Amino acid sequence: MLRCNHPNIARLLSVDEYVYEGMHLVTLTEEFLEGGTLTGKGEIAKAQCLAIGSSLIEAIRHTAGLDLVHRDIKPDNIMFRKDGTTPVLTDFGVARDLLESSLTPTWAPRGPGTPFFSSPEQLNNQKHLTDWRSDQFALGVVLSYVTLGIHPYLPDSAPQSHVIDLVASRRGPTDRFIANTKSAGLSVIEKMVAPWPVQRYRTPLQLATAWNSQEGAI
Repeated sequence: MLRCNHPNIARLLSVDEYVYEGMHLVTLTEEFLEGGTLTGKGEIAKAQCLAIGSSLIEAIRHTAGLDLVHRDIKPDNIMFRKDGTTPVLTDFGVARDLLESSLTPTWAPRGPGTPFFSSPEQLNNQKHLTDWRSDQFALGVVLSYVTLGIHPYLPDSAPQSHVIDLVASRRGPTDRFIANTKSAGLSVIEKMVAPWPVQRYRTPLQLATAWNSQEGAI
């Protein structure tokens, strides 16, 4: 976070160390964001989705340029500045620096992240496939969930608990999701949540260009 410098990424102000009663403690001081979380906004309209998506794609472009993967993009980790409209990506607790060795054991059945929003490569702990496109997947799921009210991989009749298996097995988006994104004029999300990274947008710039070319985009 100290390496990041972007208006849509939370600023880490300081990292301090203390020793208290023999315990070594590390504290982080971040900027105060008073606009609430994306979770608190409930279902949002297309215009909001386009604006929020555009800003967060720029945040991902920034982290990708630093070889960082957030790995936990979800509504709770998207907050807003005082104006209530400027989204900010927060909580880099499980972010990975691709230039450093992974701390996740290779034998672990699942990589870090919140399973409901995680990509197939994270759920399957395929570290060699995890890069900025994993964040692209998670953002696509978030935008679908808060705008259309559905997870791209979850059929109507299936409980939410089935999402992990459906995504991990790379079943692909449901017909309902594809129809809804087309109807809403948000078809870019379909490519964002493709089962394999190679099927998603290859670069952050390509994603940004495609997103901002959608009808009604700001």
